[in-house]
Amino acid sequence: MPPNFASRDYQQSTRRSRHPPAPRVPLSFMVMSTGAVNLDSIGAPCKLSKNMRALHWVIKVGSLRTSLDFYEQVLGMRVLRHEEFAAGCEATCNGPYGGAWSKTMVGLGPESSNFVFELTYNYGIGEYACGNGVQHFAIAMPEAVPRARALGYEVEETEGFGRAIIHGPDGLRYQIVQPISGRAERFDAVVLRSSDLHATRGFWCGVLGMKDFDTSAGNLRLGWAHDQVHLKFVHSADCATVAHGESAGRIAFSCRSVRPFHAAAVLSGLGGILHEPVTLPTPGKADVEVTILADPDGYEMCFVGDVGFYDLALPTYDVIDWKARAEREAPRRVARPSALSAAARDTENISQENSPENSLISPGRKAPAVGAGMPAVADMAGLLSLLRARSKGTVVLDFGAGWCESCARLEPYVHKLAAQAGPEVTFAQVDS
Repeated sequence: MPPNFASRDYQQSTRRSRHPPAPRVPLSFMVMSTGAVNLDSIGAPCKLSKNMRALHWVIKVGSLRTSLDFYEQVLGMRVLRHEEFAAGCEATCNGPYGGAWSKTMVGLGPESSNFVFELTYNYGIGEYACGNGVQHFAIAMPEAVPRARALGYEVEETEGFGRAIIHGPDGLRYQIVQPISGRAERFDAVVLRSSDLHATRGFWCGVLGMKDFDTSAGNLRLGWAHDQVHLKFVHSADCATVAHGESAGRIAFSCRSVRPFHAAAVLSGLGGILHEPVTLPTPGKADVEVTILADPDGYEMCFVGDVGFYDLALPTYDVIDWKARAEREAPRRVARPSALSAAARDTENISQENSPENSLISPGRKAPAVGAGMPAVADMAGLLSLLRARSKGTVVLDFGAGWCESCARLEPYVHKLAAQAGPEVTFAQVDS
């Protein structure tokens, strides 16, 4: 029978969730914990396989501007929505920090049909210690490789299914895989390290009800449906404990009701209960119910009610107010002793002007040498004149706009390409 959420026994079990875990129960019982629930949070019939979906991965970033440079210019994403908060999230969406923070959703399309990244930035924290849990994100985007090289990111060549691994900001890596015919979703998987694949499968499949789509030995490929983004767990050869570090993120899933998953985790005694079901209000938007759980290796997951979430997640394509962010940052930007060595603290300039938030060049990358000015094309007559003058060569047009911050950040790299191209190629700028 499905859990009775109004019963005294269930309410008592939720109050006990922060105490030591309950005794383990057979997996055969835990499998029915979510699958038997046939009513959603608003009383409508539902099936697990129809309502479950991987939504996004949360990333703590040391510089929002640096991260956006990467996601926009290398992976071709855009800002879907952006929010600023004066205090920490009740459900620890921004980690264990109580100060001002921001949330920026970036992706290739609306959150209702695309897996995206949630970039959380905590004001005053410019760097996080990395762990060994997240191996990489697999994404079918071959066109990202030449972009990454042109912009100075490290690209590691690989063999097999993955073409290359791009090293991005905040110590994260992105494996570029081959596109799958007929699949619209570009994201393939989030690849994580597991200290015990049997325990990992027991929790994600036995307790939460996921399916394993990998029949090969030594790996797990878990998800709600074959055409969704999966969690791929790889075995840790040294069987060492997974260390998440300060940078640890979390996966988010949509569902009709978060309570069956919370109840199943409480009954199983596996993993942990990080936050009992809570309704998070958003002024002017829908309220959403969430619960935060953890698997045996400490990987966090957020289950969120889909009715409220999809209303909340409608893209607004916000324009980030960098001036307001700089003003908010100024009194808070300090180096963290735990994140910087003594030598780094002696040499790093952390003034407002030189902070990662305001830098146009990502940390770890060299500023490209800006070449001679490129000719500007104002209208069709100017374009035809340029083409006649360069009739025996190639003309490359760089379309941009004076108001576009991304265009301004990209311009030095276009100049660099122009300088490397040689006399047979002419670059010109078009202000659109």
